[in-house]
Amino acid sequence: MIKETSEWLYLNNVADTVRYVLGEKSENMVACIGINPSTARPNELDNTLKSVKRIAQFNGFDGWVMYNVYPQRAMDPAHLHSEMNPELQQKNSEILRQSIQELNIDTIWLAFGDLIETREYLPYCLDSLYRHLKSLNLKWKIIAIPTKKRHPRHPLYKPTESSFVDFDMDKYVNEKLKLQTKRKFSITAQINN
Repeated sequence: MIKETSEWLYLNNVADTVRYVLGEKSENMVACIGINPSTARPNELDNTLKSVKRIAQFNGFDGWVMYNVYPQRAMDPAHLHSEMNPELQQKNSEILRQSIQELNIDTIWLAFGDLIETREYLPYCLDSLYRHLKSLNLKWKIIAIPTKKRHPRHPLYKPTESSFVDFDMDKYVNEKLKLQTKRKFSITAQINN
């Protein structure tokens, strides 16, 4: 049964340049991890979060919470910091872990598409986030099949009837993300030599 009224979950910084948490609390929640937050706020969902809510409901969840690989607000991930802010990244990982535990969430839906490649530090941020969450024994899900670049699909423009499928997060992190990170550092080392 879908609730008519929601208890909003929302955590941002004072300047509202960073958002860590946005969602609607319930007993049966799914966590969705995107790349970075845009403009959405409680009662003012953007099109991506409207899709997240619809797809979560289709998959049997009456609540959802949106987290991100990197918490800086930007309408376009190309406008994210050119260099990662380590304190921001660390705080994001800590808040996500605490929130997932407090909300008793056991299912994580990855939903960022190829946007993970927008900034070189984003794969590192996701790897770090995964290391923070790995001991929680979560169920990792995606919708449809991965993109051609083998990343979990973004939910925007996906039908409401998009079913969650199991995703081998350990394999993705160890094979896909580590390869990207190694490639970046290998190229950097060649340039510096």
